[in-house]
Amino acid sequence: MHSIALVALAALSLGLGQVVAAGHRQDGHRHLRHKKAIVTELVTVTNWVTVTLTERETSTSASARVFVTQSRKPKPEPSSENIESPAAVPTTLVPQVKPAVPTPEPSTQAPAVNSPAPVVNSPAPVVNTPPPAVPTPVVQQPAPASPSVAASGSNGNSGGGSSGGSAKRGLAYNNPTFLSRFISSGTQVSWAYNWGQYDDSNTDLEFCPMLWGLKLDFAETWPKNAQKALDAGSKCLLSFNEPDLDSQANMSPQLAAQKHRELMNPFAGKAKIGSPAITNSGSAGQGIDWMKQWFAACGGHCAVDFVNIHIYGVDTNTFLRHLREVDAAFKKPVWITEFAFGGSDDEINSQLATVVDQIEGNSTYSFVERYSYFMVDQGMVKGDSLSTYGHTFAFGA
Repeated sequence: MHSIALVALAALSLGLGQVVAAGHRQDGHRHLRHKKAIVTELVTVTNWVTVTLTERETSTSASARVFVTQSRKPKPEPSSENIESPAAVPTTLVPQVKPAVPTPEPSTQAPAVNSPAPVVNSPAPVVNTPPPAVPTPVVQQPAPASPSVAASGSNGNSGGGSSGGSAKRGLAYNNPTFLSRFISSGTQVSWAYNWGQYDDSNTDLEFCPMLWGLKLDFAETWPKNAQKALDAGSKCLLSFNEPDLDSQANMSPQLAAQKHRELMNPFAGKAKIGSPAITNSGSAGQGIDWMKQWFAACGGHCAVDFVNIHIYGVDTNTFLRHLREVDAAFKKPVWITEFAFGGSDDEINSQLATVVDQIEGNSTYSFVERYSYFMVDQGMVKGDSLSTYGHTFAFGA
């Protein structure tokens, strides 16, 4: 009887080990960096196993050996009014590297990264395209835009349009204390966002609030917080974060179109409004395919001034080709609000310098209005200064 109980426990232990191992293999596709979350949920999964007791065992001692609990932090989401907005989690997957969404604390592991989602033990969704992206959340031509929305960033830079690099570069961040390193004299940065609705940057950078999704009370707090941001000088509004991924906003094109009309359309003409941000996955129902379905569901009734995209896990040639594919598909200005490259600091710097040069010096890519690297955190930041590629992004010509 006693030996039978031991075999049962050993089998249980083996099964749990296989589950854990499988989870780690899946997580290998996630970003290394995660977005901080101010709002965190704790989910407890309990597995009960029936065990046969021997004469010497008590029910209490046996249950203690077979009661297993798993705690997972869900991805952080944007914050609400007057509290540090939660950074939404970047959700693309990177083949070699992965980053992880606003003022909250960063989430857990993700593959090697250069890119903001909170720590999640469950496997991240697999994207065919080699993209990374998952930061920890903190709890944006020629589409029609009214003249009053000519965005102006700090340092006297005009925000938006293709007039100069300084108008294009922005900071995707969770921890506002790092921002000052990017905006000293000579900076090319003019705007920022934290995957949330509340500006906690404490800078003169133009802030772009993000709706992020329908989780928590994001939809309820959005109208008031978006208007508050506009009243404070914001001239851009970001819609849903990667609704084409289950781990992010997770919405069908039809639902996203309906909610975009309800929540974003009221601000048409008051700010530049972005489409939902999509991944660069080539799978059916994701990336460009998802966005095409979204525009179809909108039926021409969604206020959208630019297409918002994320790019991870690709080389520079593939990166630039994807930009041209997005331009060909939608013929609207493009904002790249998350992207990252893998490799050593020098390799990342070389790749970043290449795309920055093309985006700002090659008229073929003049449709790119703004872009932000994933993300302002360790990697771009080295102690009290910037890494090589962090400096290239903020100050490079």
